[in-house]
Amino acid sequence: MLDSVSSSVPTRQTPPPSQDAVDSVHKSLESGLFNPITNGDVKTAVGALTKLDSANAKAAIDTLAKDGTLDKLASEINDGKGFGLGGLSADEKRDFFVEMAKDLDGAQLKQLSDAFAKAGGDYHGKADVAALGQAIATHASSDVKVDYVQAQAASTLDHTADTTSPFTLMGSTQITSHGDAEAAAVGEVLASLKGDPAAAQQAFDALTPDQLRGVLDASIGRVESSRTVASMSGAGASHTNSTTLDASTYKGILEAGAQSTNADFKARLFAEGSAVLKDVPQQNLLLGISVMDRDAATRTMAQGLTSVLGSDVSGVARELAFNAETRDGTAFATYAKQMLNDGQTAPLADMMQQLQVGGSKAENPIDRFEATTQVTLPNGSQVERYENAAALGHYVGGVQAAAASITTDRKEQAELLSAVLKSGLTIVDKSGIGGKGVGAAAAVAKEWVTIGTNAALKALQDDPSAAGKALDLAAVPTDPKTGEEAVGSNSKSAYNTALSTVVRQAKP
Repeated sequence: MLDSVSSSVPTRQTPPPSQDAVDSVHKSLESGLFNPITNGDVKTAVGALTKLDSANAKAAIDTLAKDGTLDKLASEINDGKGFGLGGLSADEKRDFFVEMAKDLDGAQLKQLSDAFAKAGGDYHGKADVAALGQAIATHASSDVKVDYVQAQAASTLDHTADTTSPFTLMGSTQITSHGDAEAAAVGEVLASLKGDPAAAQQAFDALTPDQLRGVLDASIGRVESSRTVASMSGAGASHTNSTTLDASTYKGILEAGAQSTNADFKARLFAEGSAVLKDVPQQNLLLGISVMDRDAATRTMAQGLTSVLGSDVSGVARELAFNAETRDGTAFATYAKQMLNDGQTAPLADMMQQLQVGGSKAENPIDRFEATTQVTLPNGSQVERYENAAALGHYVGGVQAAAASITTDRKEQAELLSAVLKSGLTIVDKSGIGGKGVGAAAAVAKEWVTIGTNAALKALQDDPSAAGKALDLAAVPTDPKTGEEAVGSNSKSAYNTALSTVVRQAKP
């Protein structure tokens, strides 16, 4: 009889840990006129979440996001009140982000990011959104990083620039932060995928071209400030302006993308990165004293672009020469212009040599120039295309356009091009092509490159205005015995078409 009675009593269900945490957060954030939310309440709420395992943390955050409590928690965490009523310190908030980055997946991390964006602060919560992105970049798994990028992709173009005006005694200050908060966070995560090519490719594939450019732009960390202060003597106001630039994350994104084996993707990544480089302002145009660290930032940006192009010079150059978006040469010429301005002629020379004699620098330059690829046209017919010749023409046109953009003085242009050619000879002499004990193919490659480069340098010395002729002599194989071009008309036509297109249309 006792057994019968006891068996009829319903078993009490123990709520899952995630529900206990949700209940704890709800209770901690209850408030009233005589019951304000204290610093201890906020820590209790946060502690209830950070002690959960991954599965329960995901469930708890998802529930809190859906009922609106996550927004309130983010606001309370950021509460700056004193007397024991404030939120978390910067270090405590960072630790919270780290724990969440370890436990949550991409969907919940976006929910958390959105909550802190709504909580406000300057630039739509940009500091918190970026800090969470940094925590994800450092502590999340590659799979979670990919999920996060996929979840945030549609939010990367919401706020391209935000301005705040903090209080300034006897004057005014205006600070503008460029780049979307979520885009900046995504950039941190993309850069952290260097070392995991497969995950990096998945993450990049989640972004449209516009979104990718937005991420690269936001990764520059460009902040402009303008301050006006009234004189105590009544002599008038003083103005100071400054722009800070930090391109380290931009460079990291490009290095992560350079791991790809897809030349078409890398060409498009290069083009978006080049467009961002081109748009970096020359100076702060506001009135007053201007302070800017542009040179250091643009050098770093060029290094990132070099990593993409250098990972597969021939493949990327071919795609740049034939893709509709890049065949005008603006992307490559913008990069070449920056490299010439920075005095980085050796990487440019090395790229030209790879286009002439292959990545191994042992191919016969005539065979390579004359090589054809079968391509299928939209109408189904197959045609031969001289891709190597066109890629070399695109390169030569880009370097010419870059030099012309830097200076209109023909002698100065000749000096820029001569520096590239001389760097090429240095590479040949040191070991870049051929050398003692190398095979016959490498020796031939070395001889042809050396002959062409020396002929080009002599042409520039004799006539500084002969930039086009000189680069032609360096790029296109010439028979040293007869002095005639050692290529056919069709391949040279492909080369000339690509070259002239860039010279006419590029706007570096």
